[in-house]
Amino acid sequence: MTAPVGRALSAYDEDVVRLFTLATVFWGVVGFLVGVVIAFQLAYPVLNLDLEWTSFGRLRPLHTSAVVFAFGGNALLGTSLYVVQRTCRTSLFGGPLLASFLFWGYQLFIVLAATGYVMGVTQSREYAEPEWYVDLWLTVVWVTYLVIFMGTLLKRKEPHIYVANWFYLAFIITIAM
Repeated sequence: MTAPVGRALSAYDEDVVRLFTLATVFWGVVGFLVGVVIAFQLAYPVLNLDLEWTSFGRLRPLHTSAVVFAFGGNALLGTSLYVVQRTCRTSLFGGPLLASFLFWGYQLFIVLAATGYVMGVTQSREYAEPEWYVDLWLTVVWVTYLVIFMGTLLKRKEPHIYVANWFYLAFIITIAM
């Protein structure tokens, strides 16, 4: 089978990068909309509708986590997977199946954390609110991310490791700590 005119077959796993890009946009819109809602709640407290799950105290961690982890995290995962493939001149380690697990696993982490916030199930620590079971799931997902990234670096066809990959690797290890 031949590739459509103007579109060459790619040796890279672009589907997962595309999914992370779409998730970045989606979670960015969600996070910023929640930010607008809580900004209006500060000016008009009646907007929390006297429901505990729509109160400022539960929506603020939802907003910060949606912007930091959902929007920012998806952007960083997507860009790192895009960059590592091109600078190493190889596809992702583990193939599309492991990359798909990384994507859907990270989205599940975001949803589990968000539902915990609105239900009031948190550790009450700024930027570390998710409960223990969500933390465990994130650990599984993050180790998968490290395996994919390191495996791709190890199977590279480029003799040198670009500095961007060192920074992404530092980011992966720093977040894990």
